[in-house]
Amino acid sequence: MRGLATKNKSSILRGIGCLLTVLACMTCRATGSLDEVLSCLETNGVLVDRSQAVRSGLEGILKSIDSGAFLGEGAGLGGEINGITGSTQTVQAVELWPEDIAYLKIQGLRKGGGAEILSRLQALNNKAGIILDLRGASGDDLNTVSLLAGLVYRKQEPLYILTDNRGHPLSTNVAETVTSIRAPLMVLVDGRTRGAAEALAALWRGRPGIMLIGSMTHGEARFRDVMTLPDGLTITLATRKLVPLHGQSYDGCGIKPDVNVERLASNTGNEILFNTNRPNRVLSAKSERDRDLMRRVDGDTVLQRATDILLGLRTLGGYGQQ
Repeated sequence: MRGLATKNKSSILRGIGCLLTVLACMTCRATGSLDEVLSCLETNGVLVDRSQAVRSGLEGILKSIDSGAFLGEGAGLGGEINGITGSTQTVQAVELWPEDIAYLKIQGLRKGGGAEILSRLQALNNKAGIILDLRGASGDDLNTVSLLAGLVYRKQEPLYILTDNRGHPLSTNVAETVTSIRAPLMVLVDGRTRGAAEALAALWRGRPGIMLIGSMTHGEARFRDVMTLPDGLTITLATRKLVPLHGQSYDGCGIKPDVNVERLASNTGNEILFNTNRPNRVLSAKSERDRDLMRRVDGDTVLQRATDILLGLRTLGGYGQQ
């Protein structure tokens, strides 16, 4: 037994030794030649104070540029890159609801996704209202932002400025579409609305025909890129910042929706549903539609508020009343 214990102890010590060796190698590889790292950052448009970098080292300089920066692959200090979880899906769901309401759930704004979302919105232009759900949406494609923001801006109208990490302007981006939609657009947002989706919400806020509903968005206007160092190690670092030309910057504070819905539903509409659906009770076509719509939004306060607003607008406009 003593020999076995000694053998196990030796194995554990060897394992710890191997782990320490690996960590040491990773540390050496991560730091590498500081001059090479700084040159790589500058090549990618990231301005660095070299004197400060020498004093702070690689980790210190990265933190000073971007608290969410990280070395290596995968999620690091700041989570997913620009909120992207790895999915390439743009439109997660398209549903046609009672009372002529359409619902679109957006996963994220990614390359090429703007054309898909735009075509979906155009196809639903004759509806009484559209609910566009950006809760939990992310993405990094600013071309999609420019395309969709153009629904409520003039073609080639300046939308936002991109700056480098020092705040120096890199480009001015403009609206890229001439298409508009007639249907009222209810845009749902929350604290997980980030990246390109948050930028779009910022540009849409306060525009005619669009209403933001939900809770404060994530509040980060910086966009990260992945850079490969000379030794093969990758750095994920904020290289650009978006500054809206309409309204205030949302960086660090988020976007306050037009209709703030912070509270979760304390009760559901089930009791109303059951009362409406009592045996031997003949329902009108309108009551059946109301019941089906209530089932769709039951338990989701933000969806309930959005549908209530659309139904109110429909009533005021006399749209399709029976």
